Amino acid sequence: MRKVKVVFITVILFAWVLPAISQPVFYSQSLRKLFYSLPSSCSVNSPVADTVVLCTEIMQGITVPVAYCWDGYGMLAHIGYRFLPGSDTASLHPAVVRFLERELLSLLTTDDLKQKLTINRDNGLTLLLNGTTPPQGFYRGRNDLPLLLQKVSGMNIRLDEERRYRVDLNCGQGQTLSFHFVADAELLSDMDKDERDKRIAAQLSQHHAKATAVLPHIPACNNVSLQPFHDSVYLCRGASFIIPQMNRNLYYRKTDGMPVLVFSREQVAESFSNAMLVPAISDYSFNIIQSLYGGAVRKYEVKSSDFYDYFSGDYDLYFGLEPPTGNKLLGTLILSNRNTSVIHLAHVSISIDDLMSGGTMDMRLHTNIPLHNILTLFGEGTER
Repeated sequence: MRKVKVVFITVILFAWVLPAISQPVFYSQSLRKLFYSLPSSCSVNSPVADTVVLCTEIMQGITVPVAYCWDGYGMLAHIGYRFLPGSDTASLHPAVVRFLERELLSLLTTDDLKQKLTINRDNGLTLLLNGTTPPQGFYRGRNDLPLLLQKVSGMNIRLDEERRYRVDLNCGQGQTLSFHFVADAELLSDMDKDERDKRIAAQLSQHHAKATAVLPHIPACNNVSLQPFHDSVYLCRGASFIIPQMNRNLYYRKTDGMPVLVFSREQVAESFSNAMLVPAISDYSFNIIQSLYGGAVRKYEVKSSDFYDYFSGDYDLYFGLEPPTGNKLLGTLILSNRNTSVIHLAHVSISIDDLMSGGTMDMRLHTNIPLHNILTLFGEGTER
């Protein structure tokens, strides 16, 4: 009797857990809402390789290619209208392409098109057809937007100095769809700061770089670029972020006439800067306390190689030294997103012994800070 009871309980538990496992996990409420707005026959519930479902139930007589993309953590990261079939969107501009895919699918599926267009207008998103604003009926007419999306043959993306995007879709026969929008992190991701902070915490705490991962690009210095700094140390001056103290400066010695990055106790400050901007120097353990929206914090530990790999691709690194405290070296690391007007800011500290041996570095990480907040903090500047 006891054996039968155990089996029965196990079956009940399995039956309760199975539906939960089969349902996708979302980073944002807006993505959840979009997912459940689609016909069930057009949905993919379980994590699979990124895929496209050809859906015929969204618009009668029109096939809508719905793209589903999961991240490396088993969470559904994106749903959208795949308007560039067969193209490698990652080689174009993945953040912008995914934003447009999601927006186009939302336009075709929303129950309140008028409200959706009003929200887009309030968010600074404008869609033009051949340079003019189309009527509301354009978005649902069989021979209008749905037909043009099936004829997209190319895309051109521009980001102006005021950090506004213009994206032109070539739809053939002289037809062009143009999208104008600000380089805003909340708009591009359709996630508020709370959701974006939690996403970074969830992903970064689990991230592991592949053995073939490409480290953040640091411009190479040659003898012509080097400037005498002090003693036998040379400076390779990099770009600065708002103020000269936050920069991408690297420090070298010359060995047999060739520049070699400084990393020694004799030049500990320069070694600290080099280590924060050139991840290959050593693999530290980052003991991270991440400040989240609303005052919450997350604590976790990652290897520096995993940290830099997670932020590789879309970010420029800047580092500034602060006055040391006893045996502790202090500094500020800024990761500036090239696609949006946000940064991540990290206050770091490490002992000289740990710096030299690849030990533990403490980091207080503040994520998704709007650039205008940093301008207020540092003072207005022009050099980036």
